[in-house]
Amino acid sequence: MKKYLCLFLFLIISFSIFAADKKIEPTTSKDIADYARSKIIDQIEQPCPPYVQDGYLIFTADKSARFVGIAFGFENFRIIHPFQRLSHYETDGKPVDSVLFYITQYPKDLDEVSYKLVIDGLWTTDPLNTRRSFDKTTNSMLSIIAVEKPAPVTEKEKNGKVRFVYYGTSGQTIRLGGTFNNWDSYMYELTEVSPGVYQIELPLPPGVYYYNFYNGINAMIDMQNSERAYTVDGRTAS
Repeated sequence: MKKYLCLFLFLIISFSIFAADKKIEPTTSKDIADYARSKIIDQIEQPCPPYVQDGYLIFTADKSARFVGIAFGFENFRIIHPFQRLSHYETDGKPVDSVLFYITQYPKDLDEVSYKLVIDGLWTTDPLNTRRSFDKTTNSMLSIIAVEKPAPVTEKEKNGKVRFVYYGTSGQTIRLGGTFNNWDSYMYELTEVSPGVYQIELPLPPGVYYYNFYNGINAMIDMQNSERAYTVDGRTAS
């Protein structure tokens, strides 16, 4: 009995060491988003002007404030989002510094974002951002940050349709096939909306669909969609 118990414990310990050493890569779109967000936060070191990174807005504030919140123009300044405190530590685990921060995504149809801060109960502009504009609606100064509109990707639109987007060289004939049309690769042809960018919108009911783009007889996965599926006949699909 002791022999089997020792063997069992050895296997548990060995598996634990293997699991601890094994690097777990993000797989789903949520995992990838969480991973990207955590990497951005890890890079924040000290207060600085707001900036855009990987589709996120990053705001920082001095550690001396007891409370910092932020309200956005695209939410009509109705919601105050609290900053979080990020502490930095020495190798022995002792805290040596900290910074307040807030990170968020933004609406895709904007080319700039207006906002105000609440620092220890007082509404104010961002002292770290020199770009400001007077807003007649609120009769106050607002802080402004320019943002880039994210490149379009395959996603469900507000009108209930699904927009499929393919990136390639200009002048191609790109088609779409999937489980929603029994993999008929000649039914839907994408339109080249700008050089090398092809799109099509389909009214699909809610559900899970698999699809590929096609150029001639060649099937191509959606490189902008990180989720993959593998069909029973050995194909890879998005």
